Amino acid sequence: MTNNNYELIKNALRQSKQLQTLEVWIESFSQMFGFSVSEVKHLLDDLVDDESIYIDEVVYLLDPNIYTIGTFRVVRENFGFVENDLKSVYVGKDDFNQAMDMDTVLVSVSVKDDKEYGKIVKVIKRNRDVILGTMKFKNKKLTFIPYDLKITQAVEYQAGTMKLQEGQRVIGKITHVDDVIHCDIIDVLGSADEPGMDVRSVLFVYGIDVEFNDDVLKEIPNIPQEVDSSVLGRRMDHRDQYVITIDGEDAKDLDDAIYMEAKGNGYRLYVHIADVAHYVQAGSVIDKSALERSSSVYMVDRVVPMLPKELSNGVCSLHPNVERFVMTCQIDLDFNGGVIDYNIYESIITSKRRMSYNEVNSGEDLGEVQEMIDMMLDCASRLQYRREQAGSIGFDSDESQFIIDSKGNVLDVFRRKTGEAEEMIEAFMVCANEVVASHCKHQSIPILYRVHEKPTKEKMQELSHTLRILGYRMKGSLDDVHPKTIQKALEFFEGKPEYPVVSRLMLRSMSKAKYSETPVGHFGLALEDYAHFTSPIRRYPDLLLHQRLKKYLLNHDFSHFEQDELATIEAGKHTSSKERSILEAERQVEKIKKAQFMSDKIGERYTGFISGVSNFGIFVELPNTIEGLVHVRTLRDDYYQYDAAAQKMMGERTKKVYAVGQQVKVKLVAVDELEHSIQFEFIEPRKRGVKHHGRRRKKS
Repeated sequence: MTNNNYELIKNALRQSKQLQTLEVWIESFSQMFGFSVSEVKHLLDDLVDDESIYIDEVVYLLDPNIYTIGTFRVVRENFGFVENDLKSVYVGKDDFNQAMDMDTVLVSVSVKDDKEYGKIVKVIKRNRDVILGTMKFKNKKLTFIPYDLKITQAVEYQAGTMKLQEGQRVIGKITHVDDVIHCDIIDVLGSADEPGMDVRSVLFVYGIDVEFNDDVLKEIPNIPQEVDSSVLGRRMDHRDQYVITIDGEDAKDLDDAIYMEAKGNGYRLYVHIADVAHYVQAGSVIDKSALERSSSVYMVDRVVPMLPKELSNGVCSLHPNVERFVMTCQIDLDFNGGVIDYNIYESIITSKRRMSYNEVNSGEDLGEVQEMIDMMLDCASRLQYRREQAGSIGFDSDESQFIIDSKGNVLDVFRRKTGEAEEMIEAFMVCANEVVASHCKHQSIPILYRVHEKPTKEKMQELSHTLRILGYRMKGSLDDVHPKTIQKALEFFEGKPEYPVVSRLMLRSMSKAKYSETPVGHFGLALEDYAHFTSPIRRYPDLLLHQRLKKYLLNHDFSHFEQDELATIEAGKHTSSKERSILEAERQVEKIKKAQFMSDKIGERYTGFISGVSNFGIFVELPNTIEGLVHVRTLRDDYYQYDAAAQKMMGERTKKVYAVGQQVKVKLVAVDELEHSIQFEFIEPRKRGVKHHGRRRKKS
């Protein structure tokens, strides 16, 4: 069969005005092109395998502009998106067609007023088999209320022999879905308001396993407590180096250590990364578990590790004054931050000192490591300058930092600040990641690359329009935007009140970074080659890369190359999908904890910035990253019109404007314990000579 035959069938499907059954199409194609029935069936089977068509009694052409398959993600009860690698299609509530959040669906695509709309045709796969809920009385009936607000359908349940009570958090096993979700109650987790239940519930909803399965638990006793340094084999011995680790104060899984020495024409940097692959071989029970988990999960008050703590906090973690096996990336750099030479190999180290970011940032005398730290900081500044010149985009971090007590209660929230120590470690890790990725690409080693594609023209047009309203005009073509274009726009707002909001707007305009077997580059870092090498304790793509380095680079084992390529493709899809779920879970927990933190502060006043405008209200972000909504119904001084294009609200009579980036004063008026949302109202300056009831104040 030639490619022309496949194109003949696809064109016929594309030009067809109506859907036909499989039998009708087989007969039509046979007559139309002179193929035998068996030839047509073979062609259709190939097109199904190639994901060019989908067959379910009728034949659908999977063209992104006609029909496409993706994951349905509900945003609010009245709309959602069907997403895949090629596009994201808006779906209104009337077109959900009994689909649930996270279902794999077939969606038809149409265009109206230059905007794409989707209509879900069929649910291909239900990706949830259980649902979490809270038992509450509603109209005098004990009702199952879904915990996940993305579940838009009502739920009917069978309790069996269980005696359910109001306020219980329960698990229902889904039996079938029609206009409502039908489930059997299979477990009661406990009271919905008991300590820790909020985080446990989020972990459950996003499918994050806290406990390791029985197969992994059986392997844990076999994990060694310390390295066997009597068998070094081909490992380089770096135990004499004054190796140090620099991490956060509370870090327990220390997976990177560094050492630097001066060279006549620059620097020699050693990036030592925990040799997790020495203990976790490809295909092992622990490896399969790590792939399924994909990453460690960092919640506000706990960590759910990718690997058992005996590995992550034990024999793999680069604790001081103990021998550890590592994978080393030795990089020679010139004084311009350019890579002169590099080497990747196995070694053994003994970290001489555990340091924290705060310690390095303090400016205090660091004793015997002071000279090396000064050299490292100098080298890092040159690496950063080189990256900036290439167009690397330094988005402002909107990461929140929490102070919590022993019971998980939030004592304070503030914006995480990065100092020169954090920037230095980031510069070294990015450099090592780039070097290893480039090496793997040129050696054709099948690994997962960290890719970040260029933003779409449509996203850039939206961003350009918003920035123009804020006083900046983007330069150059928006069809093929360069990282420097974004970088320069960000620099324009640096130091201005709008900067945090602009940084977030730009981040939202970017394509999502993901893992792929194809090295298409990293737009945000302005790099052609990039992969994750430096965190194998907490990220599976890093562990996979280490395993492949050992197999191909060190052992020269090219057996099963095609199987490894296929496994890499599947691992990329899984880890990218899982990464998104983990990020959503982490954000949800942050949202819960922020709402809990603000719940006893009703009536307090704050100064913040408008971070977003919608038809139902205005979002205001405080300096500590907490965001709340000023609902449009609380704007009582005028009738406000929403201008979506300009991202602003304008009063019809007063012409008062509320726009993105504007500094405002607000009062906290409510915290919704169910949706974990925060409600603000604007504080209007009191007019001179006028009391609140409108009577003129008497002059004294």
